[in-house]
Amino acid sequence: MDNWTKRLGISAGVLEFLLRQQWYLKLSAELRSLVLDTIEERTAGPGEYIARAGEPSTYWYGLIRGFLQMYVVGADGSETTLYCQREGEWGGEGSLLKKEMRRYDLRSLTPSHICLLPASTFEALRQSSIEFNHFLCDNMNERTGVFVGMLVASRLLGPEMRVARALLMLADNAGGDGQELYISQHELALICGLSRQRVNIAISELKQRGLVESEPCKNFLLVHVAALGNHVAEAAPDMRGL
Repeated sequence: MDNWTKRLGISAGVLEFLLRQQWYLKLSAELRSLVLDTIEERTAGPGEYIARAGEPSTYWYGLIRGFLQMYVVGADGSETTLYCQREGEWGGEGSLLKKEMRRYDLRSLTPSHICLLPASTFEALRQSSIEFNHFLCDNMNERTGVFVGMLVASRLLGPEMRVARALLMLADNAGGDGQELYISQHELALICGLSRQRVNIAISELKQRGLVESEPCKNFLLVHVAALGNHVAEAAPDMRGL
């Protein structure tokens, strides 16, 4: 069941999230008030849809907690993950900028807390704030690099590298080396387009290399980000810098 919350005022969680956004802090007082007056909240459980392909693009999505999966479905029913949005990130700006119907499905992989900025507010910020536009450019540039890396991994590399790439996508680049990712092998399988059994084998291979650690019956992995990144770069030198 979808859980939407519309308030006269925003929750403390949303306000705290916004105050960590540099683009928000650099807005004029008028634009900050517009954001606070129009932003909405949603909570979602694992597997719940946030937006569907073919629907109008009506929101820009800020993820306070959890993981969101952007993916497309082929004619044969197979899924291809485009990106996994992490806590603290924003997504959906491409469709808003092009003013087109959404081309991918967006669903929650884990229990998630999301803030939704309406398209009209997004456009007002884009028309009025240079800092906001700089943020959008940086955000899209980083995501494009991940898109290309995931595409290369899915076409040219084996399952172990596909899982390794997915873990790097989920890790926070600024979050330090040993990062705990609270995600199940089932959820990783959805991201990688592999069976749960194949993901389990790949995780075991990465554990043997000392690149990840895990505990039985617990849905988290300790990822040694720097070592895993080096491992991926060595396996595919042409992907450096993506």
